[in-house]
Amino acid sequence: MSRRWRVERDALGIPLCWGETLNDLAYAQGRSAAIDRAWQIEVERRRSEATSATLLGPSDWDDFAERADLAGIARAAVAGLDDETLAWVDAYVSGVNDGLDEGGSRAPEFAATGTQPERWEMWSPAGVFLVQHVLMGNFGHLLWRRHVRAQLGEDALDLLSHEGVPLGGSNAWALTGARTATGAPMIAADPHRVLEAPGIYQQVRLATPDIDVSGLAFAGVPGVPHFGHAGSVAWAVTHAMADYQQIAPDADPVVPHPISPAGVDGDIGLATMRRLLLARTVDDVDMALDGWVEPVNAVVIAGADGRVRERVAGRLVTIESSHSPGGMQIQVGTVAAPAARRDLADGEVVVHANDRRASVAALGEEFAAPHRAHRITELLGGRPTWDVAGLAEIQTDTRLGSWPTFQTLLGGVAATGPAEELRLCLLAWDGHMDAGSHAAALFAAWRTELVLAVAAHPLLAPIHEPPGLAALLAPWVDPVARVGAGIERIVHVGPDWGLPLDELAVQALVRVAQAPADDRTWGERHVAPFVRAAHTGTPPSGPLGGDGDCVLATAAAPGLSDLCWRGPAARLVWSLDGPSSWVVPLGADGPADSPHAHDQHDTWCAGDLHTLTDKETT
Repeated sequence: MSRRWRVERDALGIPLCWGETLNDLAYAQGRSAAIDRAWQIEVERRRSEATSATLLGPSDWDDFAERADLAGIARAAVAGLDDETLAWVDAYVSGVNDGLDEGGSRAPEFAATGTQPERWEMWSPAGVFLVQHVLMGNFGHLLWRRHVRAQLGEDALDLLSHEGVPLGGSNAWALTGARTATGAPMIAADPHRVLEAPGIYQQVRLATPDIDVSGLAFAGVPGVPHFGHAGSVAWAVTHAMADYQQIAPDADPVVPHPISPAGVDGDIGLATMRRLLLARTVDDVDMALDGWVEPVNAVVIAGADGRVRERVAGRLVTIESSHSPGGMQIQVGTVAAPAARRDLADGEVVVHANDRRASVAALGEEFAAPHRAHRITELLGGRPTWDVAGLAEIQTDTRLGSWPTFQTLLGGVAATGPAEELRLCLLAWDGHMDAGSHAAALFAAWRTELVLAVAAHPLLAPIHEPPGLAALLAPWVDPVARVGAGIERIVHVGPDWGLPLDELAVQALVRVAQAPADDRTWGERHVAPFVRAAHTGTPPSGPLGGDGDCVLATAAAPGLSDLCWRGPAARLVWSLDGPSSWVVPLGADGPADSPHAHDQHDTWCAGDLHTLTDKETT
C-alpha cells in the first residue's frame, strides 16, 4: 500500500482515511467511498447525468435532470475552480475510479442488473451533490403555492401553505461552556432526510499530519460540508427554509425545473468544502462559509477557545423583469443571503430547527412549526449543565408539539358511544409519541381520519384538480399530503374559512371507533421502510417512536401512511473537550451482506450513540 495514503476502518467499519497531503487524503476518501458505496454512488452519478433509467428503469427523473441541466451545472462548477480545489477534486475522482472495481465486486446490485460501475469524470462529485439537493429546497413548495393560487386564489395560502412539516430539515443546537459539564462548548445535531439504504451520509474520519476531521460526508462528494469536528472547531447545519430557488420562467408545464444559485453562478461550493477541512477556528469556518452556495443553511459553529457563533450561509436567486423596445426582458442573478452572524454570550444556548426565527424569517415562506425549537429550548432549561448522554436524550424526545392544538379541538366536542370513549381516551393521553404507546397509535389513526375528512371537504375540492405534473413532482402537490403536513394550521384557521372542524373531528372519531380493532402500538405502525434503489434485500426495521412535530422527528405522512419515510439520517453530539458521539441508521457500509451494513441500527433505534474513535493522528 502506498505510504502517501491509507484507509483503515474502526470497529463499526467507518473509514479512517489518511493522506500525506490534503490531495492524498482526497484520494483515500474517494477510494473508500467507491469501495463501500459503489452502487449508491453509481446510481447518484447516473441521476446527475440523466441516465438512471439504465439501472432503475423508466421514470420522470432523467427528463427532469436533463431539463434542470444538472450535468451542465456540474461541469461549470468544476470549470470555474481555483487550481488547488481542482487538484483536490481530481485526486478524489482518481480515488473513486481506483476503488470502483473492488466496490463493484462487493455490491450485488451490479450483478442483479447486469451492469458494471463506470468511470467518473472530474465533474461527477458536483453532479452527485446536486442530485442530493435539487429537490430538497423550496422548489416543491413553489409548485404547491402555484397550484393553490390557481385553484383557490392568493388568500388560500394562509390556510394551506404555512408552518407545515418540511420535506427536509434538521435540529441543531449549541451550548457555550458555561452550560456543559466539561466547560467547553458542545453541538448536538440530527439532520432529517428520506431514510435510504444505505444512508445518505457516510461517517468518515479524515486526517493528514496537520488535520484530523471527523464528520458526515455525502458518498461521492469530498470533504464533510455539513457536519464536521476538526478538533479545535466543530460545525453543524440546518435547512434555513429560504426560498433560494425559483421556477424557471420557460419551464415545461409537465416537468418544470428550478433555477438555482448553482445554476446561475456555475458554483456548488466545492472550494468551501475544501477550506472547511483546513479550518482551525470559529473564524476559519465562518470565512469558509462566505463561499457557500446552496442549500441556504443556518449554521452553528463552536470552538475549543470557548466561542460559539450562529450564521446563515448561501445564496438566493433573483429575477428582475423590465420592459424594453424588444419586449419584456428577464434578468436572473444571485445575491448572498444575509449572514446574520451572532456570537453567543457565555451561558447562552442557540437552537435551530427549521423554524421561523428572526435571522431567517425574511428569506422564505414555508417553515417548520416552532414546536421542535421550543421543546429543545425547554428541555435545555431543565438542567444547569449538560453532557453527551443528556443531549442524546433530548434528541430522542417524543413529546408531540402539535398535541395541545388537537387536544383543544377534542376537548371542545362531544360524541356518543365508542366514539366518545375514544375521545376520552385521547384526552387522557400524555402527548408522547412513544413506540410502545397504544394511545399514540389511536391518536395517529384519528389524525389520519381528520386529514382525510378535511381534504375531502367541498371547500377544498378545487385543489384536487390534477396539476398536470409528472409523477416525480406530484407528491409536492398531493392535496392529502399537503393537508396532512399543515393540519395543525388548518385546525387553527379552518373555521374562518368555513371548514366545520368540530364536525369533522367527531366524524374522524366515529370512523376510528367503527374500524376493526387494531391493538398495535405506535412503534408497530411507525416503522421505516428504507428506500433502496434496486431491491436486493430488506433492511432491518423496528418500532420507532417520534413524529414530525417531535424532537425525534421520525415523520409519518398523516392521511397517507404511518410509516416513517423521513427521519434522523444521523445523530451526533460534538464536544470541544472530551469524547464526541454519533450514530447513523443501518450502518457505515453499503452492501447488505456486510457485517457493517446494519450494525448501528439497534443503537439508532434505541436512541443511543457510539463514541467516536479517539482524536489522535492515524
